[in-house]
Amino acid sequence: MRQPITIPKRSPWVSQMRVIGALFNHQAASRFGEYRLGFVWMLLEPLIGVLVVGLVIGAIAGRTVPEIPYPFFVLNGMLMLKLLTSCMSIGVNVVSGSNTGLLVYPTVRPLDPLLARFVFEFLSIGFSFVLFCIVGEWLGIELSLQNLDVLAVAYVLTWLVGCGLGLVFGVAAAHYKDLEKIVPVLQRPLLFVSAVLFPISAMPTSAQNILLWNPLVHTIELSRNALFPFYHAEGADLFYPAFFAIIVTSLGLTLFHINRNFLSQR
Repeated sequence: MRQPITIPKRSPWVSQMRVIGALFNHQAASRFGEYRLGFVWMLLEPLIGVLVVGLVIGAIAGRTVPEIPYPFFVLNGMLMLKLLTSCMSIGVNVVSGSNTGLLVYPTVRPLDPLLARFVFEFLSIGFSFVLFCIVGEWLGIELSLQNLDVLAVAYVLTWLVGCGLGLVFGVAAAHYKDLEKIVPVLQRPLLFVSAVLFPISAMPTSAQNILLWNPLVHTIELSRNALFPFYHAEGADLFYPAFFAIIVTSLGLTLFHINRNFLSQR
């Protein structure tokens, strides 16, 4: 007599982690496997942006940050900006319909594709950040490794703000399709109002008071202060972006939970 086959039982948490892991591998394969230069392009994209900015305004703007070589000043800011805007775009694109086909599987929940892509973006840009530091050291640029905890916290807070905004705009875009076109437009001014091209100290006091309402200004300035020992972040602190990250992430998760049935049936 044949023995009955026992099916191992897994907790919902373990099952969800396995699903997210599979979606993560799928994202990596689609990002790097579809194009021959997929992995290289991930590293070259911010460098090309820095090259263009350096050719246009580098000679003028470089005078405002004598403590840091201007290309590395901009590259640091652009990586942090890319971390935030990429997560915002992921939220809008995934929730509004690019991954709805995956929801036919009963083990895949509406939040799983988002979490997988958020984590993938966190790790891929983090790898670019590490490479950025290695190249800086190789070129003889003086970097400080004593405040890596501040750098890590600033990086994680930027990511959380991007994830929270991605969830909020993603749920909104699921109800109002026009937001898919509006969100990229809203992202463009961030290059000029997030201390990416100029240090906050180079701005007039009245402008500083306005720009410091942007949490990205705080995290970018503090990441530079952590990496470059002679750079001073004027008026930046971690408490405001941490508070902002908690609020916007909680709001995004709440909206996603309230609309979970609507999102899964689209």
